Amino acid sequence: MQERIRKLHHNRIFALVFWLIVVFAAIVTLPNVKTIIQYDGQPQLANTSQPVKATQLKNNWGRNLNGTYTVNAVFNNPDGALTNKQLASVNKTVSELQKRANYYGVQKITTMTNTPTSKPQLLSKDKSTEIVQLEVSHNQGTVRQMTSQLKSQISTVGLNTYVTSPEIISDAANEHISSFTLMVILMTMLVALIAMGILFASIIAPIITFLAILISYITTLSLATNLAYHWNFAYSEYTPIFLLLGISLFTLLTSFWFFRELRNLTDDGLDSQAATSKVVSDLGYRILISTLSLTIAFGSLMLFDFSTIRAFGLLGIGFAITGIASVTLVPVFTGMLGTSLFWPKKTRPRLKDHKLWFHLTKFGLWQPWIAIAVVLYLIVPVVMADRTHLNYDNATDIPNNQAVQGARVLSAHFGQGKATPITLYISTNQRLDNQNQLYQLDNLTKKLRAQPGVAAVTSVTQPGGQPITQYYVSNQLSSLNENITGIVGQLGTVRNDLQSDSTNLKQSTLKAEVKRLNKLTNQTNALMSDSSTLQTSLQAALSRSTAAGTTSTSKRITKYINQLNAVNSELNTAVNDLTTLSTSVGTVSSDATTAHSNLSNYAESIKAVSDSLKTSKKQVASMQTSMNKIYLYLSGLQSSEAAKSLYLSPTQIASGDFQQSLTNYTDAKVKTTYLTVTLKQAPNAKTTTQTLTQLKQVAKSQLRGTVLSDATLTFSGQPVVASTIQTQYQHDLPRVLILVFGITLLLLVLFSRSLLQAGYWFLTFLASAAAGYQLTLLIMGWLTGNTEFNWQVPLLAFIPLTVLAVVELTQLALSYRLNDGSLLDWLLPGINEVGQTMRHSLFIIIAGVLGLLAAESQTLTAVTLITILTAIIFNLVLPLMASSFGKLSVVLPAQKPMQFHRRKRANRKSKTKVAKTTRSAKDTDKK
Repeated sequence: MQERIRKLHHNRIFALVFWLIVVFAAIVTLPNVKTIIQYDGQPQLANTSQPVKATQLKNNWGRNLNGTYTVNAVFNNPDGALTNKQLASVNKTVSELQKRANYYGVQKITTMTNTPTSKPQLLSKDKSTEIVQLEVSHNQGTVRQMTSQLKSQISTVGLNTYVTSPEIISDAANEHISSFTLMVILMTMLVALIAMGILFASIIAPIITFLAILISYITTLSLATNLAYHWNFAYSEYTPIFLLLGISLFTLLTSFWFFRELRNLTDDGLDSQAATSKVVSDLGYRILISTLSLTIAFGSLMLFDFSTIRAFGLLGIGFAITGIASVTLVPVFTGMLGTSLFWPKKTRPRLKDHKLWFHLTKFGLWQPWIAIAVVLYLIVPVVMADRTHLNYDNATDIPNNQAVQGARVLSAHFGQGKATPITLYISTNQRLDNQNQLYQLDNLTKKLRAQPGVAAVTSVTQPGGQPITQYYVSNQLSSLNENITGIVGQLGTVRNDLQSDSTNLKQSTLKAEVKRLNKLTNQTNALMSDSSTLQTSLQAALSRSTAAGTTSTSKRITKYINQLNAVNSELNTAVNDLTTLSTSVGTVSSDATTAHSNLSNYAESIKAVSDSLKTSKKQVASMQTSMNKIYLYLSGLQSSEAAKSLYLSPTQIASGDFQQSLTNYTDAKVKTTYLTVTLKQAPNAKTTTQTLTQLKQVAKSQLRGTVLSDATLTFSGQPVVASTIQTQYQHDLPRVLILVFGITLLLLVLFSRSLLQAGYWFLTFLASAAAGYQLTLLIMGWLTGNTEFNWQVPLLAFIPLTVLAVVELTQLALSYRLNDGSLLDWLLPGINEVGQTMRHSLFIIIAGVLGLLAAESQTLTAVTLITILTAIIFNLVLPLMASSFGKLSVVLPAQKPMQFHRRKRANRKSKTKVAKTTRSAKDTDKK
C-alpha cells in the first residue's frame, strides 16, 4: 500500500486529483457571468458620493414615484417637422401606453399635452422631435427587459422611435462587453494554442498549456464572480477579460520556460520524471519570484476604495493560482508524457544564437553616451507629446444601439447635453410652496442658467426652462398701472359727485343722494381692495429693489392708503346720516308731534353731511394727486431690476398650473425639490468636472444668507457620475502606478541586490511604456478619428505591461545576481544570454494579446497596440540602456579619484616651480 501511494506521489497523481476537484467545484459554483456583468459591472460609487445620495432621495420621493428612474421615449420625424397627423399618432401611442402602464411599471407619463408648461423641453425647436418622459419603477424588471418592452410598445408608423436614458446606455455598454467576452476568451486561448504549437512544433504541448490556462482561469473567475455575487466584492465589466489576459500571458511564458528546459534534459537522455523534477527545481525559484512579484503588486490594489481599481486586485489571486499551477499541474503531464509531449517533432530543433541584443549591448558598451543620446532623442519627444486624454463616456464603444441612437437624436435636435442632464436636489426642513422659498428657487434657476456651458435650467417656477411672465412683478405692475389709471378716473368722478352732492342736499332728492353715495361707497370699497393688492405687491417689489427713494415711495403709498381709508369712512358716515335724514323726513308727515324734533335733526344732519362731503372732497383731491405720483413711480419701477423678481400670490400658488408644477418638481412633503440643468456639451473629461464644480459653488453662494441657506444640495445625473469616476480615478491612478511599480522595483532590487542597475532597467521600461502609450494614441486617432482613450485603457494595458516587465527584468536580475564576476565582465555575456529568449518572449507577449482584437472594440484594440509597441520598444532599448548605464556607473566613479590625484600632482609641481623661481631670484639679488 505504501509503495502504491509512493508511486502515485512520484507520478504526481495527487496533484492532478486536487486540481480536478478544484476545477469541478469552480465550474459547479460559477454564477452567470453575463448577469454579474449586467448588475455589478459598472463602478460602485461610495455611499457618500453625490449620485448615491441622490438615488436615496429618489427612492423616498413619494407621490408614487419611489424607486423610479426617468426614461425618454423619443419620437422623431426624419423628414422634418411633425405633422398634425403624426402628433395625433403620438398621442394615440401614449394613450395605449397609459392603459398598460401598470404592466410596464410606468408610474408617471409627462407629455406636452398633460403638462403644457413643459412644452419647450419636450418639443424641439425645429418641431421634428417630441419627448415623452416616463418614470419607470426599478422593481419592474431588468433595464434590458423594460427597454425591449417599451421599444415595441411606442413603435409608431412613420416615425423613428427610441427608448433612451443614461441607465439604458450603461446597460447597453455592459451588454456589448458581455457579448464579445466569450469571443475574446476563445480567440485568446486559440492564439495561445497556435503560439505554443509554433514555438515547439508540437500538438501535445499546446494542449497541456491550454489545460493549464483553462484550469487557472476557471478557478480564478469562479472565485472572483462568487465574491461579487455573494459578498458584493468589487467587479468590473472587464473582469473576465483582464483575468484571462494576465493568466494566459503568465502561463504561456512559464510553460515556455518549462517545456524548453524539459526538452533539453530529455534529449540528453534523462528520464521524464527526473527531468521534470529537475526543471521544477531549476525554474521553481524563478517562477516563484515572478509569481510573488505579480501577486503582491496586483493584490495591493485591493487596498483602494475605487471599486474598479479594487476589482483589478483579483489578479493577485489569479497570478498566485497560476504560479501554483505552473509548478504543480504542468509537471503532472510532463512527467507522464516525457518526450511524447513534443510529438510529432522527434528531434530537438537547432536554435540559432540571437545576435540583436549582442550587437545592441556591444554598441552601448562602445559608445554609452551616444547610445543614451539616441534613445532619448527617439523616445523623449514621443513621451513628452502629452496627448493623454481619457473619455469617461460609456457610449463611445457601442455600435448600432437604439438607446445610443436616441441620445444622438436628442443631442442633434435639443442640444448635446439633452440626453445627459444634471439634476440638483434641494432638501430643506421648510415647505417650498410659499413666496419666500419659491423666490429664492427662481433666483437660483436664473443664476445657474447664466453660467458658461449651461444651455437650460428647469425648476418648479420655470418648468419649461423659461420664466412664466404672470409670476413676475413686471407683469403684475403692468396690471396695477392699468388699475391705477382706472382708479384715477374713478376718483375724478367721485370728486365731481361730491361737489354736486354738497350743493344739492334737498329733501326731495335725499333718497337719490343716498343711492348715489351708496354707489360711491362701493367705488371706494373697490378702491380699497385694489389699493390693498397694490400695497402688498409694491411692498414685495420694493423689498427687493435697490433703487434710491424706496423709503420715501413706501411712505407715499402708506399715506395714500390712509387717505383712502379716511374717504371711505367719511362716505360711510354721510350715507348713514342721509339714511337717517330720509327716514326722519318720511316720519314728519305722519307724526306732527315729533316734527320740531325731526326738523332740528334734519338741520343738524344737513350741516353734518355738508361738512363731511367737503372734507371728503379735499381728501379725494389729495388722493388723486398722490395716485398720479404713484402711477409715475410704478411706470419707472416696471422697467427696473426689481420688477424682474418673482412674486406669487396665494391665488397663483393655488392655481391648477402651479399645483401641477409642484407635483412634478417636489416630493410628497413639499420639502425637497429639484432643478434640471442641461449642459451645452455632452459629458467630457475636459469641461464637465469644471462646469460641475462651478455649478456647486454658484448654488451654495446663491442660497447663502437666504431662507434656504441651510438646505442640502445634492447633484446627480450621468455627468455627475462621470465626474465622480474621473475624480476618484485621477486621484487613485498615480497611486496605483506608484504602488505596483514601486513593489515591482523593490522586488527587483532585492532579487538583483543592486539598487542602481535595477533602477536603470526599470526606468527604461517606464519610458518604453510611455512611448508605446503615446504612439498608440496617435495611431488610434489616425485610424478612427478618436483622439481619446476610454478611461479603462490604462488599467487594462497595465496588466500585460507589468507581466512583461516582471518576466524580462526578473530574468535579467537573476542573471546579474548569479554572476560571480564584475559588472563590466557580466554586461555583454549576461545581457546576450538573456536576449537569447527575447524573440520568444516577444512573440508570446504579442500572440497573447492578439485575441483581444476579436472584440472589435476600440478599448481592447488600444490595449493590444500599447502592449505590442511597448514590448518592441522595450526589447530594443533595454540592451542599449542596460549596457550604457552599467558601464557609466563603473567608469564615471573610477575617473573622479584619478582626476583628483592629477590635480593634486599638478598643484605640487606648480608650487615646486614657484619655490625654485623664488630661490633663484634671491640668489641673483645676493650676487
